[in-house]
Amino acid sequence: MRSRVVSGLLSALAVGIAVSGCRDVDVVTETYATLSEAQTAGAADRGWLPRGLPPGTYELRLAHDLDSQRRWGLFNFPPDQGDRLRLVLGDEISFNGLTANPPGRIEWWPVALREQLDGERLKATGLRGYAMKDSDLIFAVNWAQGRGYYWSRE
Repeated sequence: MRSRVVSGLLSALAVGIAVSGCRDVDVVTETYATLSEAQTAGAADRGWLPRGLPPGTYELRLAHDLDSQRRWGLFNFPPDQGDRLRLVLGDEISFNGLTANPPGRIEWWPVALREQLDGERLKATGLRGYAMKDSDLIFAVNWAQGRGYYWSRE
């Protein structure tokens, strides 16, 4: 009897691991040197790249799920073009209570922006949170460094 219980638990565990491991198999990553390159490749038209990024945006990394609207990205921008980015962002929001759940294999996504977010910790790094106007995207922006991250709400 005990061996059947253990066997059943192990089977259930194996199925759970297999199912969770398959969740992100259709997540595709893309890298672009410039905003112009990303736009030419159609990243904005397909919805993987938010519109309204500053024209000098560079070093873009994108990830998107082919089976859903989930997406994540990072980009750099000249700090003197930050006003262009502010035009598409809403008011500053708190990170507390927000989550960002990129697949673990996306190595360029920062550890501090994984799982349940800690607002004070992120604020101490210079990041500020924003909800994009007319979109489901959340942004984390370090204005002094000229770096931004975005992800879709789940």
